[in-house]
Amino acid sequence: MRRRPLARREGVALLLTVLIVSLLTITVFDQFHQSWIQSSLAAAYRDETKALFAARSGQEAARLILTEDATAAIPSDALNEEWAQTGIPLPIDGTFAFIAIADEAGKVNLNEMVTGRGYANDRQVELFSRLLDRLDLDPSLAGALLDWLDENAEPSPGGAEDGYYRSLTPPHASKNARLDSLDELALVRGFTPEVIAALRPHVTVWGGDKININTATPMALRALSDRITEAMVEAILTARAERPFASREQIRAIPGMEDIYGEIALLMDTRSDTFSVTTTATFDETGSSIFAVYRRSQSGAAPLFYKVL
Repeated sequence: MRRRPLARREGVALLLTVLIVSLLTITVFDQFHQSWIQSSLAAAYRDETKALFAARSGQEAARLILTEDATAAIPSDALNEEWAQTGIPLPIDGTFAFIAIADEAGKVNLNEMVTGRGYANDRQVELFSRLLDRLDLDPSLAGALLDWLDENAEPSPGGAEDGYYRSLTPPHASKNARLDSLDELALVRGFTPEVIAALRPHVTVWGGDKININTATPMALRALSDRITEAMVEAILTARAERPFASREQIRAIPGMEDIYGEIALLMDTRSDTFSVTTTATFDETGSSIFAVYRRSQSGAAPLFYKVL
């Protein structure tokens, strides 16, 4: 009977020992866990930084490619040139940055729907309307975009001005000025994400009022005239793949184009000076991408737009 207090004390000591060991284990585990988190964050930041700078290096390489192309004695810009090759690899620190260059002149320039003084440019409005028709999109989108771009306050057929936009939540005004990027289309009446996705490969907000027939998308070619058929577009694609057009006049050799050449001549070109560049790089599953647009000349490629994606 006298040994019971001793046994009780031994049981309490054992319980305290187990408790202390448990607390020490939890503390050590927490320290290891915090160290692992800090180490992972540091590694992710390192890889993200490396990927970003690799993507930036890709942009600089693309500018050199475009500048060198501008100095070449080639009468046109076409898809058989170095800049147009898909996924140009640039070796960097054991991996690659990939460069994709696109000719913005091969698309329909939405900003050309208005003149420099803010009035409607009927020829370009009709061009965009035909593109909408070819893509089976709502034709009233042309009026909505024209109202967003032009400087007057009168709604076009199917369009919208301040009265509509100020009724939204949150309210905003019609811009009445040119688009700064294609992302801005999301603010325009009727331009849903699905509509923008369908338009994006065929439209731009940079460049001039002419479409490069050597680089144009098939839909952009079809939008040149109501009289251009799918067969004519296929013939253009085949001809330019075999030998790019050195001048717009050469397209008259395509069957059927002679009859409509005078109608569309002012919408076409075979040279370009505005290109978009997308570069991507990945280090240990951490990637970075940059999208930029440049106006190139023999003296260099000047940035018009730059965005880290």
